[in-house]
Amino acid sequence: MHRGISTIVLGCLLVVTGCATPSGPLAVLPMTSPAAAQQNLEGIQQYHSGKWQEAKSLFESAIQADPELPEAHFNLALTLHQLGDHREATIHFKRASELDPANKEIIGSSVYRNHLGLSSTLEKHLSGGYRY
Repeated sequence: MHRGISTIVLGCLLVVTGCATPSGPLAVLPMTSPAAAQQNLEGIQQYHSGKWQEAKSLFESAIQADPELPEAHFNLALTLHQLGDHREATIHFKRASELDPANKEIIGSSVYRNHLGLSSTLEKHLSGGYRY
C-alpha cells in the first residue's frame, strides 16, 4: 500500500516540477540585432561566472541596443533577482513576457512565475521561491 502511495506522490511531484523550467539566461541569434546579441552573450558568460554587476551592465547594454529583445529583459531580470533587486526584476520579467508571450522558456521559468505570483504553493516550495 505504501509503495503505491509513494509512487503516486512521486509522479505528482514530477508532473508539477516539470511545469516550471529551470531558470537560466537565454541566448539570441544575432540576425536581428548583432550588437544586442553580442552584449547579451557576454552578459550570459558573466552571469554563469557569478559576476552579477558585470552581467547586469551587459544586459542593460543589450537592451539599449535593442529595447525589444525579450531575452535581454529576461536575463536582466534573472540577474536583478540574484542581486536582490526584486522590484526591478519583476518589471523586466513582465517586459520580457509582453515582448514574447509565447516563449515557453520565459513563461515557464520558475523564477519568472514566482516573481509574478503565478506559482502554486507546491511549485514555490519545490523551487525555494516565493512571490517578491
